[in-house]
Amino acid sequence: MDILMVDPHWHDLNPRLCGTEQCAPGHFWGPGPRALWILHYVVSGRGRFEARGHSYSLHAGQVFVIRPEETVFYQADRNEPWEYIWIGFDCGMAPPAALERDVIDEPKCGAVFVSALRAREKESGREEFLCQKLWELFALLAEPAPCARIRSEDYVERAKTYLEAAYMRPVSVTALAEQMNLDRSYFSGLFRRHTGLSPQQYLLRLRMNRGAELLAGGLSAAETACSVGYPDEAAFSRMFRRTFGLSPTAYLRRQKSETGNGNPYSVP
Repeated sequence: MDILMVDPHWHDLNPRLCGTEQCAPGHFWGPGPRALWILHYVVSGRGRFEARGHSYSLHAGQVFVIRPEETVFYQADRNEPWEYIWIGFDCGMAPPAALERDVIDEPKCGAVFVSALRAREKESGREEFLCQKLWELFALLAEPAPCARIRSEDYVERAKTYLEAAYMRPVSVTALAEQMNLDRSYFSGLFRRHTGLSPQQYLLRLRMNRGAELLAGGLSAAETACSVGYPDEAAFSRMFRRTFGLSPTAYLRRQKSETGNGNPYSVP
């Protein structure tokens, strides 16, 4: 049974199909290509899936992956025909690496597929609901195996992403390292090795560059101080002068005299 939807034409992740079927014994599709990504979760029973020259015997709890324009064949077992749930979508971004596999053994995905069928209960918002379920699946499929190690650059990227989003708040490098279960000294060395800056220097650069932009955009020094994470104007002004060699007031005067030349100050 298909759930009817309207194509929302979203770029990154665009849900197109969702449905479920209790297949008749020996029911098959293909061989042939499909235009979409389609993930089938086997709820019960058994079947066979063929893709890229390989044949797989599947059972409940497994997901078989159909990639766009790849020739596939799948058939329900004649004695224990499978029931499955499918979700079809366009994907304009890089999908999880797990989708490079033809078959995924991830029983935890089952709850997401089952809940995706609730889209049929919705008079509006079906597409948004199904997109949410796809992101849940992607999050599950992106989880590393218990023995997998996180790369050092992943720690650094997580820290950079956090600092770039939270520079206006009080930031503790120690707390940031603890969140990633890293020793503070080790984390700081790792960060410097990948960026050339300590976490504190990276945070200062973010705050000062953003402060310069806000001053140039018309905010007062007091408003800017609050916006970039300083407790008062005096603390911000001291750091601004130390970074750029002039006070926020002098910076504004310089900006006015150089209108049209862009922002001449930024921390490299």
